[in-house]
Amino acid sequence: MESNSKENSLFYDDNHQEITIISPNKIVIVVDTENNIKEISRTLGEFGLEVVQYTENFPAESATVALINPKMDPQFELCKSLSKKCKVLLTTDDRAFEFKIMAVHMGAKGLLSLPVNAVEVLSNLEETRKSDMPEARVLIIDDDELTATVYALALEKCGLRVEIIHDPLQAEATIEDFRPDLVIMDIDMPQANGIDVAQAIRLDPAYTSLPIMFLSSIYQKDIQELAREIGGDDFIKKPVDVNYLVKMVRMRAARAVELRQIMVRDGLTGLLNHVAFKERLTGELNRSKRTMAAFTVALLDLDHFKSINDTYGHQVGDTVIQTFATLLKNSFRNIDIIARYGGEEFAIILLDATPDQSEKTINRIRSAFEHIEFSATNRKFHVTFSCGLAGSNANTSEEALLSAADIALYQAKANGRNCVCMQSSGSEFLNTANLKE
Repeated sequence: MESNSKENSLFYDDNHQEITIISPNKIVIVVDTENNIKEISRTLGEFGLEVVQYTENFPAESATVALINPKMDPQFELCKSLSKKCKVLLTTDDRAFEFKIMAVHMGAKGLLSLPVNAVEVLSNLEETRKSDMPEARVLIIDDDELTATVYALALEKCGLRVEIIHDPLQAEATIEDFRPDLVIMDIDMPQANGIDVAQAIRLDPAYTSLPIMFLSSIYQKDIQELAREIGGDDFIKKPVDVNYLVKMVRMRAARAVELRQIMVRDGLTGLLNHVAFKERLTGELNRSKRTMAAFTVALLDLDHFKSINDTYGHQVGDTVIQTFATLLKNSFRNIDIIARYGGEEFAIILLDATPDQSEKTINRIRSAFEHIEFSATNRKFHVTFSCGLAGSNANTSEEALLSAADIALYQAKANGRNCVCMQSSGSEFLNTANLKE
């Protein structure tokens, strides 16, 4: 059995003990020749995936993806059996329509061209993980605890994540922390009128498009019209039929998630875009001020990227960017925030981590990335990146934090590139390029 696994990221607990973060469901089963398995293991291992050669005794249900060379499974018997336990992708250049029909009939979910591309495999892993994610986040604001709980239980049964608050004055802070895709708002609350609360929420430009469904036991036409005038997406009279509520919430929440993805995601990489990152950074700074939880901002920039575009073309440059983005997505925890900041620059918020703690993680990724081999026009080449780190404890505003990280990034470039610099306790910056692990 061939195997290759890598640690994805490293952080520290409260006692400063190392914690290795390894994402679950990252085992790839391969059915192929021994030489091909070694090559696939090398390629995917650089991204933290564990590659194992298929044996009858291996628990296939523990894997997310199986890569099968049809030449090793001409009757599609393994394809059929493994497809019941995990996602199956066929590694072949055969694109005949008859072959495709047979492949899908026997359970295959995709075709990968040869040689196997790690980005394509990881993209399929991401699609698998997305199907397991909750549909959306729903915030219920209602002073009636029993009613709110009934709604929440019904929505959670459908896979929605639900947060309840009974005091509308907590709405802004909760929205910043929970980031709901939809708000269910009772109008008649003793602490504040629901319509006033909604208008106050919409004063923040970040929440002008946040869907709000109003509930009220008083059905007055003027109130309903006012609710719609201020951007209410629906008005439902209490008592509410729970089945109807679930149907409406799922429909509107799904639409909100879809629109949000289009608005906040970079088209090439699927990462957050510049605007979305800035909004998330503002939210995390506000949360940090309330909870005293530290975090680190990392700015990463691909070295000599213009020369890559000039030498190999923009299509190859796009492949480099996609590969780097894929490595980042598979190297951090789910709670960390990753964005394409612009061009060849990327930004990351490492939550509950200081620059000292984050530096080791970034340097591991730096080392992994510089060993990835790219090829174009029969030439092979490697790419590196530089990184600047700054912590929230030393920078209390968005501008100060980004400026500090940017200065550290430029220092990394000045120090020869392919290194990490971080803001020290003063105004100086430390070069961590030669730190030994």
